[in-house]
Amino acid sequence: MKRKLLFIDDDAVFCNMLVSYFSEEYDVTGFTDPAEAIKFIRANPCDVVVTDLSMPGVDGLEVLQVVRSGAVDTDVVIMTAYGSIDTAVEAMRRGAYDYIIKPFGVDELSLHLEKLFEKRRLVEENLDLRKFIGTKYRPENIIGESEGMREVYRFIDRVAQGDSTVLITGESGTGKELVARAIHFAGKRRDSRIVSLNCTAIPETLLESELFGYARGAFSGAATDKTGLLEYADGGTIFLDEIADTPSSIQAKLLRFLQDRKFRPVGSNKEIAVDVRVVCATNRDMAEMIRENRFRQDLYYRINVVSVHLPPLRERREDIPGLISVFLAGRKKIHPGALSLLCRYDWPGNVRELKNLVERLVTFTDAGTIKSDDLPPEFLQGSFALDDGTLAYNEAKKKVLDGFNRSIITKSLFRNEGNVTRAAEELGLDRANFQRLMRRYRISSKQFREQSNSN
Repeated sequence: MKRKLLFIDDDAVFCNMLVSYFSEEYDVTGFTDPAEAIKFIRANPCDVVVTDLSMPGVDGLEVLQVVRSGAVDTDVVIMTAYGSIDTAVEAMRRGAYDYIIKPFGVDELSLHLEKLFEKRRLVEENLDLRKFIGTKYRPENIIGESEGMREVYRFIDRVAQGDSTVLITGESGTGKELVARAIHFAGKRRDSRIVSLNCTAIPETLLESELFGYARGAFSGAATDKTGLLEYADGGTIFLDEIADTPSSIQAKLLRFLQDRKFRPVGSNKEIAVDVRVVCATNRDMAEMIRENRFRQDLYYRINVVSVHLPPLRERREDIPGLISVFLAGRKKIHPGALSLLCRYDWPGNVRELKNLVERLVTFTDAGTIKSDDLPPEFLQGSFALDDGTLAYNEAKKKVLDGFNRSIITKSLFRNEGNVTRAAEELGLDRANFQRLMRRYRISSKQFREQSNSN
C-alpha cells in the first residue's frame, strides 16, 4: 500500500508539479486552499503533510496545529523561504518533523521524504516488535497445567501491577527469566525496557561498572562516562539473574541502592536516582549461603519481598506432553512409546534440556514420527529397570506397574486422538476407572487432541 502524501501550496503551478512528480511513488493529494486542505485532513488521515509556511488566510503553523491536535501519526514538513527560517524553526518546536527552504529541487524533497519514511518504518517495526514480545511473554504463554505452574500463574497475576522487588528461585532451566519477563510485560512498565544481567557471566572487576556505570577518568581507559544498566533500565525493570553469585562488594552497593533507589557510578561523587523495578533469580540454596556468610542476610531480606519457586520438571511430569507438543510445533509427531519414556525421565536440565532434545530429534529424525529408538541411549536403558537393584520388592513392583499403566494409557489416547471414551473401550475399562488412572498419572487428553488437529 502506497504512503499517503498531501501537499498544500497556494501556488497552483508549483503544487500541481509536486503532485505530478510524486504520484507514481505515493498516494498524493494537492490543495491550493489551506482551509479546504484542513477539512480534508480531518476526514482523511494521511502519512505526511507538506505545507507552505506563508499562505493567505491560513498559514502553515495553523495547518501544523490542526494536524498535531488530531492526527498524531501524521508528520508535517514545512516549505519556507529563506527569510522565514526563524518561523520554520518555531514550527519544529511545535512538532513539525522537518523544514525545507525554497527554492528547492524535487530530488531534495524526495530525499527528505525517504528519510522520514525510513524513520517511520523503524518506529513501526519497533512497535510491532514490542507487541510481539509483549504477546510472547504473556503469563498464559508459559506452558504447563500442573498445580505447581498454576500457582506460578497466580503469583504473576498478583505481583505484576506492583513495584515490589521479586525473587524467583528454581533449578537451572526451569524458566526463571521467562517468568521475570512475564511479570514485566503483564505490568504497568510493559512499554519500558527490561534489562537482563547474569551476575555470573561478567568478571567481578567489570560487574560494578556494568551495573552502576562509571565516570570519565574513574580508571585507566575510562575516556568517557558510561551509563550503567540500572540507569539504562530507568522506568522499566532490571532482571538480575544468579543474584546469589554476586561478590560481597557488589552486594553492599546493591543493598544501598535497594534502600533508597539511588547509586553513585564508579569514580563519581554524583548520586543518580532511578525508578526501576528489580527482579532477581537464583538456583542456589540462599539459606545455606547465608549460613556460610557467602550472601548478606540484610540483602536477602531486601530482594525477598515477594518470591516464587519454580518447580523442576520431574515434579510436574504431566506438563511434559504439552511442552513437547509446543516444541515440536507440528514439524514431527511423537510415538506414544517415546512419549512415555520422555515422561519418565528425570530431566536434570529441566525445560531447557527438554527443548534442546526436541530440537535435536526434529533435526536428526528422518521419519515423520519420533519413535523410542530415536531417543538417546540414556532414555532407553532400563526403561522398566529397578534403578540400581536396591529397591524393595513392593516398591520395584509399583514402579514397573506405574510405568506399564502410564505407557498403555498414553498409547491408547494417542491411537484414539484423545477420545477418552474410545480409549477406555479399547482397553476394556469403564470410563470412570480409565479417568481415575489418568488423574493418578496426571495424563491429560488435551495434548493428544491438539496433536491430532495440528496434523
